[in-house]
Amino acid sequence: MQTEQTNERILKSWADIDWATTEGHVRRLQGRIFRAAAAGQHSKAKNLQKLLVRSYFAKTLAIRQVTQQNMGKNTAGIDGVVCNTPQARLDLLNTGLHLKGYRPQPVRRVYIPKSNGKPRPLGIPTIRDRVMQAIVKMALEPEWESRFEVNSYGFRPGRCTMDAVAAIHHTLAGKGTSEWILDADISGCFDNIDHESLLARLPVFTTTLRRWLKAGVVELGRLAETDTGTPQGGIASPLLANVALDGMERLFGAVNSKGTQLSPALKRGRNKGIGLVRYADDFVVTAPSRGVLEDYVRPALDDFLAKRGLKLSEAKTKIVHVDEGFNFLGFTIRRFGRQTFTKPQKEKVLLHLQEIRDFLVRNRTTPTSIVIDGLNPVIRGWAAYYRYGASKATLDYADHRLWQMLWRWSVRRHRNKSRKWVKARYFTRVGKRDWVFFGQREHTGKKMILASHADTSVKRYFKVHGRMTPMNPEEAAYWAKRKRERLIEATYWKGRRHLLERQGSACALCGIQFDPEQDIRFIDGHHDQPRHAGGTDHSDNLVAVHRWCHHAHHMRSGYRAAVA
Repeated sequence: MQTEQTNERILKSWADIDWATTEGHVRRLQGRIFRAAAAGQHSKAKNLQKLLVRSYFAKTLAIRQVTQQNMGKNTAGIDGVVCNTPQARLDLLNTGLHLKGYRPQPVRRVYIPKSNGKPRPLGIPTIRDRVMQAIVKMALEPEWESRFEVNSYGFRPGRCTMDAVAAIHHTLAGKGTSEWILDADISGCFDNIDHESLLARLPVFTTTLRRWLKAGVVELGRLAETDTGTPQGGIASPLLANVALDGMERLFGAVNSKGTQLSPALKRGRNKGIGLVRYADDFVVTAPSRGVLEDYVRPALDDFLAKRGLKLSEAKTKIVHVDEGFNFLGFTIRRFGRQTFTKPQKEKVLLHLQEIRDFLVRNRTTPTSIVIDGLNPVIRGWAAYYRYGASKATLDYADHRLWQMLWRWSVRRHRNKSRKWVKARYFTRVGKRDWVFFGQREHTGKKMILASHADTSVKRYFKVHGRMTPMNPEEAAYWAKRKRERLIEATYWKGRRHLLERQGSACALCGIQFDPEQDIRFIDGHHDQPRHAGGTDHSDNLVAVHRWCHHAHHMRSGYRAAVA
């Protein structure tokens, strides 16, 4: 009899995975990497990173992320393969997913339209390459989270666009703050990053990263080499872009000799009054005068970017006064008198209303219930994004325009009916609100109400504190509280909100806290007593669970699905 050691585990079914143990193991390793990197123990951090990429738990978690959570889970690479069944995921896991000898395939080039009508190029890796990128990102992210600058917000765990907008608002709203702004944008950031300068900052997994960067692009059946850039669409690309741009804020004395963060007002010399806030490749620099921006800030940025193969976009980069205002991440930030306001950008409001109008034009004869089902997510999602600005008047205006479009849509369907009949057929009163658009489901007869922009209450957004990150184990309590609050705010259905509050915002099956950034679209209601056994839809018989936990539970109970 011969025995041999193996680091792999034998898994008979995808439904048998204990996600609490899996996530707990990966989080502990990431926490150790973060602490080692923060303490300057680079050799220890490197060894832990290599341990993580070999971890069975990390590979399992990466497969779940790529094939069950990400928006592109059903989008194939050049091999045409997707993993949308439990058995396919299990087969992928059993291939080993080792970095040794691993060679990625070229990415598939696709184009999506930008808001200005121009095409945005995306590179779609194969499923296997996406999983490998997710594994490496798990290992690299904790190290770089200990290094990234305070006012870097794009594509980082626990941070979002509103953090960047709030940071700019706070920088401009104080008394005696800088009044001149450099509204900057990097030209083709993802497509032009210099590979050698990027790899010089990544001393671990360099061979694998180089192969990803040099894998090439397939477009219309032709393979083209990639000498620069990291294609948008890859899981690791946002992290690599942040690594390349890290250090931009420190150009202007963001920290002192002890590493303490300095506000613009506390800086000395040429850096006094200069502040920088960055979201991915979009950033804003504040300064006390136009001359400082033109003679000092702009040359320093040009030199910094040139070393990375990048440059500022001349068309999108401009210098403005705070009284003139500027647009950033869909908001217009402008000072009126002594107050600075952050309002929804006019172009974004008109684009949203045009989207609703186009939807109604395409659905002139569609049943009302289907129209409501189609519009509610659009209205709620748009209003939720702008709820943290000075948006009350804008939301009311959007509701007024929405009513006008719905009234014309309703009257057009019944040209021979009176206006009084049309109102009674399509509009009702709900509480203090009149003229509320409603409909009934065809099979159940259940009454449906169209959402209103003003239903989303406008409130203040509390920016993430300083350099705090979910990768730091010592800050676990802060992030758990923040996740609970943001999850409840993002939940519109009162029944689901009640379940989340009752469960402490954690999955009832695995016990892991829901992540408002990733899990909000994958929360299911599970019946303790199945409906076929007499269970009801009452909240006492319902619990909130992750979708993958839900599928796994029913698979263990005898339920089988081809795709899950």
